[in-house]
Parts: sequence; C-alpha cells; structure tokens
Amino acid sequence: MTAGPYSNDMTEESKRPHNRYNVSGNVEVQYVDAAETVLRNKPGITDLVALQMAEEKSLALAYRDLLLEVRTDTPLTCDLIRHIHARIFGSLYEWAGRWRTVWISKPDITWPAPDFLDANMQKYEQNVLRKFPAINLGEDRAFCAAVGEIQSEFLVIHPFREGNARTIKLATNLIAAQTGRPLLVYDESEDGQRQYIEAAKAAFKRNYVPMIEIIRQALVRAENRK
Repeated sequence: MTAGPYSNDMTEESKRPHNRYNVSGNVEVQYVDAAETVLRNKPGITDLVALQMAEEKSLALAYRDLLLEVRTDTPLTCDLIRHIHARIFGSLYEWAGRWRTVWISKPDITWPAPDFLDANMQKYEQNVLRKFPAINLGEDRAFCAAVGEIQSEFLVIHPFREGNARTIKLATNLIAAQTGRPLLVYDESEDGQRQYIEAAKAAFKRNYVPMIEIIRQALVRAENRK
C-alpha cells in the first residue's frame, strides 16, 4: 500500500531505501540500546518505559501551553504543526519539529519518501488545511468531517520520524477548543488503537469514513465527561 494521494514518484530501484539513502550519522536512526527500541534522546534515557513516560509528560505540557497560546482565529498551518511537534518532543529529540529525513514503513504500508515531504505538506496545507477554517465548523457533523479528513491525510504523509498521531491529535484538539468544544477523548484500549490504525490505512484510498466515525465517538465521549 502506497500513499496514493501524494507524490511518491519512484522507480523500482529507488524504492529500496537502504540503497538510495545513506543514513549513517543521521540521529533519526540512532538507538541507545542493542535491541534498537530506544531512540537516541537528549536526556540520555536508556529504558523504553522511562522514555515513553517522558514523552507523555512532554505531551501533557504541550497541551497545557498550546491551549493557552493559540487564539480562536489562529489557522492550522504546516508551520503550526511543526511548532506543535517541537513543543511535544523538543526536550527529547534533536529532530523534533523537522520533517523526517529517513524512510519509514510497515509491512503493508510505504509512506512518501523524504524527498517529497516539503511538496506533499505544501499540498496538504493548500488542499486540506485551508479548506477547514475553524469558523466554518460550528456544526458537529462539519467538525467531525473536517477533523477526520485532516487527520487521515496527515497520517498518509507521516511527515515526522515519530509522534505523528499524537501531533495531529493535539493540532485538531486546538480546533476543538477554537470551536468551543471539549478536547476529544479517544478510545485508548487495544481495540480502539487497532481501529485507529485501520482508519489511517483506509485514508490511503481517500476513505475518511472510519476516521470520521472515530472522531464522532471521541466527541461524544468528551461531551459526556463535561
């Protein structure tokens, strides 16, 4: 499965990332443990659980600060998305706030090559983000449709080395706040996480329905907690 809606113009030879890109010395692929589970990080954390806890703490602080900083008329742009990523992960990783420079993939997914990220994100801002100013999202149906598409298309590109889902969830929660809604409450169970992954996969075919339904349910949970 490849990122159909966005540029990934590669020959068969160039689809072999290890042949095309020399990543030696690139901090994005450096680990601190032999099992390669703990990415190199600024604090020098060597335990995966400890690193995950540090990420969650940084995420909570980013939510606190950005909800105070972003105004009701602040548009969601690629610059703001990079800023959000930097606020979440800047204390941990040197590459925070920068589009990735390495290939990332899973067995059934290949995300766009690093070469095309600038162009893809420009298209994303023009064709997706600008289509959904917060002022037009007063109705819940319009809000859920917008957030579903924004998250889906972002995850198709996967522009960051790590933290893509957390970044775009925070970004769209800023839209929720701008429109007077509570922060979305996602299903973090194993089944809920699986559904989110499947919704992200559906986006490769520009099928936003699964993600929109996830957003709708997250909004219902948020409203019920008020």
